[in-house]
Amino acid sequence: MSRPQLKYGPAKGMEFYNKNSVVFLTGATGFVGKTILEKLLRSFPQITKIYLLVRVSADKTLQGRIENLFSNSIFDTLKSQFSSGQEFQEMVVNKIIPVQGDISVNHLGLSDKDMAMVQEDATVFINSAASVGWSDPLDIALEMNTNGPFRIFDVAKGCKNLAAIVHISTIFVNSPMVDQHVNETIYPHPLGDDPEAIYEMLATKMSYDEIKHYEKSVVLKTYPNTYTFAKSLTEHLIKKRYKDMALPIVIVRPSGVGATHREPVPGWVEGANASNKVIISCALGQVQEWIGCESVITDLIPVDIVAKTALLSATTADRTLTEPPIYQVGTSCISPLTWRTFGTNMVAYWRAADPPLRRVSDDIRFELYSPSEFKHRFNSRFGEQLRILAQHKGHERIKALISKAVAVPTIFKAFGLYQWFFDATNTLALDDGAPAELKSDLRGGIDWNKYMENYNAGVQVFILGEKVGRPIAIKHLNKSHSEMSTKSERRPESTTTIETSAKL
Repeated sequence: MSRPQLKYGPAKGMEFYNKNSVVFLTGATGFVGKTILEKLLRSFPQITKIYLLVRVSADKTLQGRIENLFSNSIFDTLKSQFSSGQEFQEMVVNKIIPVQGDISVNHLGLSDKDMAMVQEDATVFINSAASVGWSDPLDIALEMNTNGPFRIFDVAKGCKNLAAIVHISTIFVNSPMVDQHVNETIYPHPLGDDPEAIYEMLATKMSYDEIKHYEKSVVLKTYPNTYTFAKSLTEHLIKKRYKDMALPIVIVRPSGVGATHREPVPGWVEGANASNKVIISCALGQVQEWIGCESVITDLIPVDIVAKTALLSATTADRTLTEPPIYQVGTSCISPLTWRTFGTNMVAYWRAADPPLRRVSDDIRFELYSPSEFKHRFNSRFGEQLRILAQHKGHERIKALISKAVAVPTIFKAFGLYQWFFDATNTLALDDGAPAELKSDLRGGIDWNKYMENYNAGVQVFILGEKVGRPIAIKHLNKSHSEMSTKSERRPESTTTIETSAKL
């Protein structure tokens, strides 16, 4: 059956936000949410209000969190468009309406007043809030990443003029489908045909100890972590309940999210996701011994492309469909990136760059080993020191850091050992019809050498707080390619210099 003719669609993206100019955004203090917020404020002056769901604590007030949010360097480009801080405050910040709440609390923890205000005029909901801790216990992952979205849906259900709900999921909800072509659809759940039965069992029938056992004996034998399992279960529940909820939900599935490609500047990045951790460790001279295979494809997507896709996807929301539209935002079927290329560019950059102040070694390497080889090498290098340390009292912080270092390859090993080929037909169609403000040109692919240099420079500037010396990495790149590559891999041409205009 053909899809109905959309009232808006991606080509009318600006018109859509002219009509639906009040947005409710969760997760705005996170990496993806912050990028979506910046894009809304910079490219959509017609937006009149943006409600931000913000958690507070004893040392983090509502106003304090907003002030801290706008001090982030991602907003520097936007600020430069105004003659003064006061003008920026009046024209931009005053559009922000922070509401105290939490996705882990019923009704999002909104006060009656805030609930009424949001439901009165918010028309577009964008859910970017999640717990992205891959090692979260199963009960925590479910509370945040499964129960949380449905609490948001419950609030949205009471809105008078709801036009769209954008639910940001992950491309790895289908991680059990190793080495397969994964379409933009919701496949049968690998743990059972009835997602409601799985959810009810975990939510109401199992004790804490039984959940822990299920996590270890079932979930982690099928999924690489509790995060991907919880996100997958959420999608299946959305599909199951879609008709009864009658909500205009769209699902956006980003792959591994990295630094910006172009906007607001190339290379802006923050946080400590998997790719960032690897780059930071290399920069500081902590030798990388990574479980995986150099020829394995790693699906990496710039965060600004994720933001554009999320905003575009809202224009296709339609509560009359039989199931929600799904948009996979990845590169494995468009412009594949291997771990070899990732590591080659990273090593080239940090061998050429001025060393960070906290660098502990000049031994800059990125090496990939099998799980058994990794364990052997780690024990050979650090075993004696660890045994001595374990016999002494104290040093708890050092022991905790070592424990995390040992666990990192285990947590991330599936993404170094296995690969997936994620179809992006729906996402490419969105981008093909996008207005200039939201067009990412994803179909044209990504120059990974150029992107990785900007990414590494972004880590150096925005995370490590170091100055960038340019041009760098170029003269080392070809040599590093010949050191790490094999004849069987096609290698991209070397990059040009970094284009970021970031300032410390």
